[in-house]
Amino acid sequence: MKIKGLKKELPPILVGTSSALFSDEMTPWIPTDLTKDQQFDAIDKLWDLGLYAFDCASGYGERVLGEYLQDRGRTEEAVILTKGCHPNFYRKRVTPFDLLSDFHDSLAKLHREYIDIYMLHRDDPEVPVSEIIPVLDQLQKEGRIGIYGASNWSMERFREANAFAAGNGMDGFRAVSPHYSLAHQIDDCWGGGISITGPEHAEDRKWLAEHQIPVFAYSAMSGGFVSGKFRSDDREAAAAFLSELMKKGYWADENFERLARAEKLADQYGVSVAQIAMAWLFNQDLQVIPLQGGKSPRSFTQTLEAAKMKLKPEEVRWLNLED
Repeated sequence: MKIKGLKKELPPILVGTSSALFSDEMTPWIPTDLTKDQQFDAIDKLWDLGLYAFDCASGYGERVLGEYLQDRGRTEEAVILTKGCHPNFYRKRVTPFDLLSDFHDSLAKLHREYIDIYMLHRDDPEVPVSEIIPVLDQLQKEGRIGIYGASNWSMERFREANAFAAGNGMDGFRAVSPHYSLAHQIDDCWGGGISITGPEHAEDRKWLAEHQIPVFAYSAMSGGFVSGKFRSDDREAAAAFLSELMKKGYWADENFERLARAEKLADQYGVSVAQIAMAWLFNQDLQVIPLQGGKSPRSFTQTLEAAKMKLKPEEVRWLNLED
């Protein structure tokens, strides 16, 4: 997949690093029982599948990923999307100082001088875009960034940032990373997260498609809601499987109906429910690149198979309750 501004083509998915494969003592909130050798061997298997592109952030993934790439001599071969300016307990941290601090820390952890895709992890609407975009644009002009974008910025702020950039001879955001999946996010699970699901974001999706802005979709399985781990007619199993945060975000009759339709289509195609949910993403008018975590090469293989599936337009609409 070619994206303007990147030196390398992208595989259909990016490997998400907020998982046991990339966790260590610096990220104790992401539990892992894997040794470093086990982590590296597992990442090797993903690399052998053609998955050489990774999604990480200043708060997770970078340290182990950087060590792996250096150990295997693959530092320059990888495509890396990483993010900065995530809030902490004290501040929102969307400032030029924090952006540059996080960026240079990321370079150090990744053992690189260049980030293919750099994104702002969160937003602070009280900070004018005129304070942030010039910093990113300067890093790009210095050859430190391929393209830059935003994760969890409202589309209103995203367009505002690009209007400022266009009016001042700057490149602007060329990529976005919101939540996007077959399940409609009815409430913000994380606090500060942005979703583009549902009819309320139809115009946002249309704008992204028209402007050819690639969507790096996180939580493509919506915390497991459309993974096939439970049946649509077994709400007791669903309640036991889903975390309270995921129930807050996705527990709705409309999503159980989407799951039921995914089950029917999965039976028809002879694939898994998770593959149908992923195929739905790959068959959007938008250019969607899902972010996928986990440590099972089999699940990644299934997603790569789903990327080749061609759903009929009426099936895409039917899955999303549009028909």
